[in-house]
Amino acid sequence: MKQHRSDRSRANPTLGEALSLETKDQLQQLRNALERKAQETVTRQLTEPRPPWRPQPNQTDTSKIVKTRVTTGSNKSEFEYWDFPNEAAVREPPPISISNTERTKFEELLESRGEISSVGNEVLFLILGLDFGTSSTKLVVRLPYEAGEPTIAIPAPEYCRSNNHPYLWQTVLWLDENGVFFPWPEPGAVILNSLKQGLIQGRSEAKISGSETTRTQAGAAYLSYVIRYAMGWLAGNRPDLFLGRKPVWFVNVGMPAASYDDKLLVDAYRRVGAAALQLAKSDCSINIQAVELMLSEAHIAKAGASEEDAASLGVAVFPETAANVAGYAKSTQNAPGLYVLVDIGAMTLDACVFRLHQDSSPGDLYAFMSAQVRPLGVESFHWFIAEGKSEVDFIHQCDRTHRPVIWHTKCHRDPNASNWRPGNDLPVFLAGGGAVNNLHRKTVESLGPWLREHTRNEGIRLLDLPIPRAIELSKKLTSFSQMTVAWGLSYPLTTDIRIEPMSEIEDVPSLAVIDASDRFISQDQV
Repeated sequence: MKQHRSDRSRANPTLGEALSLETKDQLQQLRNALERKAQETVTRQLTEPRPPWRPQPNQTDTSKIVKTRVTTGSNKSEFEYWDFPNEAAVREPPPISISNTERTKFEELLESRGEISSVGNEVLFLILGLDFGTSSTKLVVRLPYEAGEPTIAIPAPEYCRSNNHPYLWQTVLWLDENGVFFPWPEPGAVILNSLKQGLIQGRSEAKISGSETTRTQAGAAYLSYVIRYAMGWLAGNRPDLFLGRKPVWFVNVGMPAASYDDKLLVDAYRRVGAAALQLAKSDCSINIQAVELMLSEAHIAKAGASEEDAASLGVAVFPETAANVAGYAKSTQNAPGLYVLVDIGAMTLDACVFRLHQDSSPGDLYAFMSAQVRPLGVESFHWFIAEGKSEVDFIHQCDRTHRPVIWHTKCHRDPNASNWRPGNDLPVFLAGGGAVNNLHRKTVESLGPWLREHTRNEGIRLLDLPIPRAIELSKKLTSFSQMTVAWGLSYPLTTDIRIEPMSEIEDVPSLAVIDASDRFISQDQV
């Protein structure tokens, strides 16, 4: 029980009572000064800092299309994010013909797929990592339960290789007047592109201009051919793996981390993936009617709405960020911590901050703090300039993509991370085919001085994603940056990776204002 001064023994005066009035007055002034300093510190911490990416008043942004209001305390500003036209396509022209030799080769691979799937009683488990990109698609197959865990990159068909890269399959499809889809150019057929961006931008059920098919149908048709081809290529080129064994296929499809909280979009991805896998395993013609019937099947609809139902059909959807760094997490004991990944594709710039946890639970946990994906990839720059905008404007758009993601994490999601403190830095992965692009690389490197100025830490530390040593490449590569997502997706992600989406992570609550007026603050507490 607290004892009042009047109850204490007068024979034992306190130190305060023994001090002179002058000394007491000096101590009181010191106390008041310290309390004012403490209160100012608390107030400063509770006041969200002005976002350091906000343009100065004399800067004007000429972009249009999408407006996003940024609110910071009592300060408000509007920033207009640029968006490319709905039908924007990559500048690389699609193939206009296919030789009889190439067409015969493609058809033979599909036939070998059918033959191999009906042989044997033993089960062979295979996982296809499918990086469904805007400009190109990449494929890696892993046999996770075989000796040595064989992992094989599937080369793209020669007639449809993007920029002559042996493993990049142009994301294009053709549709003839009878409603039949083709994976190669057909006389009189309509070319279908922008397949992925149509899904991401929420136009999945809209018909593609100049055709009678929706983006959902076209996406499922394209992926079914891609999966069929992967099955056939592996069966034709590695028949030793299938001797006396029946293959059981699983397909992992990647999507932008910023979209992983969009349930409708995730459902659409799962539904398209599930329909594509079932079509790939069938012998039916890939036409509008067959694709729509498959998409309308009850078990396909259930797969779209449920992660468990999709897994039962052998399909899973994962953030490309987690797939990108899966190899890094498995290659080092020092992986846990806060990271940034900036993935630069042909059409999109995907920025994400996540915390990687490694504990006794099965699989690594990726907690996504903040993410944003914008149409600011390498190809998008040319659309941007074509609209009369400048390179400076484009850099500003890129800055307003990855800097707010980092700043939101610092202020709200993980403000106590050691990365923000003096002497520490923030590790950043630079990934994707555009990682070597000078313009985009400079915008990422500028995060260093920006962070040093506004957090007083040591800036950023660029990390390279490891090149896998055990992957089988029939065609040699000098860089693996465009294949890292497909490679990461080829892991059995349902057991190796756990995802905590942004919607399940709460902001760190603000500190309550403390009334320190009746507390003594010693020198040791300052």
